[in-house]
Amino acid sequence: MRAENLLLALNDEYKAYSFYASVSSYGQVFAHLQNAEQTHINALSWHLQNLGVVIPQNPYNAESFASFSSIEEILQTALINENKNVELYNTLIANEKDSEVLDTFYRLQAASFNNHIPALIHTFEQVQGVARDSTQNLQSTLKALSEGKALLNEAGEMVNKMQNGALSQMELESFLHKFNYSLIGGVIVGALGASLLNEFLNQNKE
Repeated sequence: MRAENLLLALNDEYKAYSFYASVSSYGQVFAHLQNAEQTHINALSWHLQNLGVVIPQNPYNAESFASFSSIEEILQTALINENKNVELYNTLIANEKDSEVLDTFYRLQAASFNNHIPALIHTFEQVQGVARDSTQNLQSTLKALSEGKALLNEAGEMVNKMQNGALSQMELESFLHKFNYSLIGGVIVGALGASLLNEFLNQNKE
């Protein structure tokens, strides 16, 4: 069973190597994993050479994989592949008796479980964190703009009331109290508020 098991493992490592090569431009983690897969390929090839088995060429290339629309999609696919790799080695280990081959299978399986999968999860969490921060920043900006627009609209109403002599001091004080100078455009709104206050005071002097 040694040769058959080794060839099955080699095929899966070839696939993993080519997958990471095809997405290496999306992040350093994929380039690192590609190098790790080459190490796995070398370990399996060594056993096949010792058995006198012809080592097949890698049948996979970039065209072997679907295109991806985002790094999140790549990471999800990579995690699925790594889990399948762990499951494959479970099967191969159960069917293998050679102690040296078994040792290699255990080491390669452990590399996927202890190194590859955690690295992918960590990268996924980082990507999600950046996306979450960007969304929160965008939402904060939109909220600030919305609040600023509402204040400007209310300022227009205050101007009309003042021009018509219908603006009370209480209304003006209540309006000015709403100003949030940390808002985007707060300087403009603040200047408008100061202008309103000055004009109101001048009217009262008259």
